[in-house]
Amino acid sequence: MLQTFKRLAGEEKGAAVVIIALAFTVFLGFMALAVDSGLLYLEHARLARAADSAALAGAQELPDTVKAETVARQYAQLNELDPDAMSVGFSLDNREITITASKTVSLYFAQVLGYNEKTVRGQSRARISPVCAISGLIPLGFNENLLPLDPGTAYMIKGGSQDGSPWRGIIEYPGQGNGGDNYRDLAREGFNGTVAIGDLEGKVPGNKSGPTEQGIEDRINACTDGCTWNNYEPGCPRLALVPIYRDLGEQIEVIGLATVFLESVGAENGKGNDNRVLATYINNTVSGETDDSVTGSYLYSVELFD
Repeated sequence: MLQTFKRLAGEEKGAAVVIIALAFTVFLGFMALAVDSGLLYLEHARLARAADSAALAGAQELPDTVKAETVARQYAQLNELDPDAMSVGFSLDNREITITASKTVSLYFAQVLGYNEKTVRGQSRARISPVCAISGLIPLGFNENLLPLDPGTAYMIKGGSQDGSPWRGIIEYPGQGNGGDNYRDLAREGFNGTVAIGDLEGKVPGNKSGPTEQGIEDRINACTDGCTWNNYEPGCPRLALVPIYRDLGEQIEVIGLATVFLESVGAENGKGNDNRVLATYINNTVSGETDDSVTGSYLYSVELFD
């Protein structure tokens, strides 16, 4: 009888060892699943953020796809995403950019089960949409006869008495009036009301030479970073939003929107009634109301989409 009990006890201990071994294996499996799944989730989130950043940065250069891809890869690298492990694609109209990226992640506990690494993948898409309405416009802009606008080209957005036209290009927004003080303040600060494509606006008569020089010079002098049209700080005061308009005689019709870099006023272009305002058109994106049906505008807003 004693021998029987010893034999059974030995068998139970052996069974317990087997059960513990199996349980430990299962425990390792769950640990591998938990730890390495968390690692994969973290790396996938980092990859997604890097792809989003690259897509948003690249989209700001559209429709210039060459520059958009260059910038997207630069931002990817800044976010520790291997540029060689990503691809960049564009839509047929060059208004959308797609970033597809992958990253190989080394696993830890899963190696016990024979899994050494796993590849995570992500995709991000961003697009530019035409801005149809925005606030902050200065009371000067582009006549449609200057179209198409070329980035990096300086245009005269306010003429002087030597330029022939009786209207110098000063725009009257709702509530602005014709006073020089109001015009100077709008040139310096921008119109706080919303202007939309299709709106009709008035014309301010005369040259308003003093207010022009005061308002525009204040903006130019407020830049302390040495900005230029192709190398500027975000929010530089020399960046200005302007309308693109069709001259209807007594009024103008807003047919588009754009961003300019204010180059000069007054001294370089003639004093007094001869002064002009020169501004360079730049490809810039802003936050504003968009409408994909709008054509011919030069101002866009960027957004991510699925």
